[in-house]
Amino acid sequence: MSPVLVGTRASTLATTQSQHVADLLTAAGVPAELVTVTTTGDVTSGPLAQLGGTGVFAAALRQQLLEGDVDLAVHSLKDLPTKDLFDGKLSLAYPPREDPRDALVGRDGLKLDDLPEGATIGTGSPRRAAQSRAIRPDCTVTDIRGNVGTRLSRVRGLEHFASRDSGVGRGTHGDLDAVVLAAAGLRRLGLADVATEFLEVDRVLPAAGQGCLAIEYRTGDTPDDVLQAMSVIEDASTKIAVIAERSLLLRLEAGCAAPIGAHAEIHDNELILDAVVAHPRGTESLRERGQAANASVESAVQLGTEVAELLLERGAGRFTELTLD
Repeated sequence: MSPVLVGTRASTLATTQSQHVADLLTAAGVPAELVTVTTTGDVTSGPLAQLGGTGVFAAALRQQLLEGDVDLAVHSLKDLPTKDLFDGKLSLAYPPREDPRDALVGRDGLKLDDLPEGATIGTGSPRRAAQSRAIRPDCTVTDIRGNVGTRLSRVRGLEHFASRDSGVGRGTHGDLDAVVLAAAGLRRLGLADVATEFLEVDRVLPAAGQGCLAIEYRTGDTPDDVLQAMSVIEDASTKIAVIAERSLLLRLEAGCAAPIGAHAEIHDNELILDAVVAHPRGTESLRERGQAANASVESAVQLGTEVAELLLERGAGRFTELTLD
């Protein structure tokens, strides 16, 4: 059997995540190997929100998939636009979710509340920036880019991570007091110990789909054995939760770089969705919670839409397209 070709970005995190999926496929009876693809987001500098959001990381992979150059593509789900841009030609499968929280990496072991007044916090996410500013308005939040090693090396005392420095954002080290990034990425790279605080979701809501990988495939011509392998890999609870989160984004008509947090969980078959929409400067935020008695894909779509409607009734639309200049 010829191996399934799995498209991936070339960063260390992306290839680690994609190799994990390839290993799951192989264990399910379908040999798989990686094919690296360079995306616009990997080679273009500047704030992500001004580049069109994190969807810039997915476009080239999706094109390769549509053209048949790869059989599957692996994405961080939070990087995928919520709108179907391909008239149903592509579909998604969802393996079990990693830690969905954000992580703070502070100098000298500092947590968010411990940072001194005037401390500088780096993040490339308007959502993280907004919530960090709301908690610590006395700190300065600055936009950063780059892979995990590049971002970690910006923290004073962690300059040695510059050895992992490649791609955009490299060249400046040790100039920040802290950075905020996804806990899942640190865990997948074996770097969880570098985090000085994991920010609980009742305090800082993650991005919709954060911590979840998405296996994308062509709807019409993916072989049955590959579909069967993905059905073995897919986690039903993860699928329901992230569909609720992404349905909220879709109804808000917000991009994947918008200042919006969403997190869903299932407890005793009850689906609970928390969401926040914030001004990027952290000056104002709107938060809502909704529940659905029976967790299913259908109830997830409905719940995400209903919570979005509640936020829109409160004026969330004025925040969803805001970015910092």
